Amino acid sequence: MSSLISMNGDRKGDQGSSAARVQSVIKTLQTHADPFSRRDAAIALGGIPDDSAIEALSQALHDPVKDVRAAAAAGLDSVSQPAIGALNADLADRNWVVRYRAAKALGSIKDERSVSALIRTLEDRRDHVRYMAARGLGKLGERRAAGPLSAACADENEFVRRAAREALAALG
Repeated sequence: MSSLISMNGDRKGDQGSSAARVQSVIKTLQTHADPFSRRDAAIALGGIPDDSAIEALSQALHDPVKDVRAAAAAGLDSVSQPAIGALNADLADRNWVVRYRAAKALGSIKDERSVSALIRTLEDRRDHVRYMAARGLGKLGERRAAGPLSAACADENEFVRRAAREALAALG
C-alpha cells in the first residue's frame, strides 16, 4: 500500500501517470474485498481535489466497515473546500451514518457555505447526526447559528443539548 500513499509526491510532467494512479486507487476503494486496502485507498485519496476522488470518497461513506467510512470522511475533510458540495449533499442521504460523517467533516472544514446545511441538520431524526451538526456549528463560529442552537438546547437527547450549549458558548 505504500505506493498508494505516495501519490501526492509526483514531479512536474507526471500528470498523466498521476491521473492513472488516482483512478487505480479509486478502483481499489470501490472494489477491493479487503477492508484494510479500502481504508488505505481512502487515506491515499485524501487531500486530492479531483472530482472523481471526491465522489469516490463520498460513496465510501456507505462502506460497511467503520474504519473505511472514517478514512473516507477524513479524506473529504482534508480535501477541504472542494468537497463541500458533496458533503452538503451527503447530509440528505438516507443512511444516518453517512449524514453523521458528513456533518463531522463539514464542521472540521470550517467553511461558511456549510452553515445553512448544518442548521437544517439540527432537526435530523437521528440524535447522533444532530449532535455532530451542533458540534460542527460550534466550530464554524457563525452567529446566525445562535437561534437554531438555542432551540437545540431543548433537544430530547442529553448529548445534543450539551453540544448545543458548548457551541453557543463558543459563539460567545
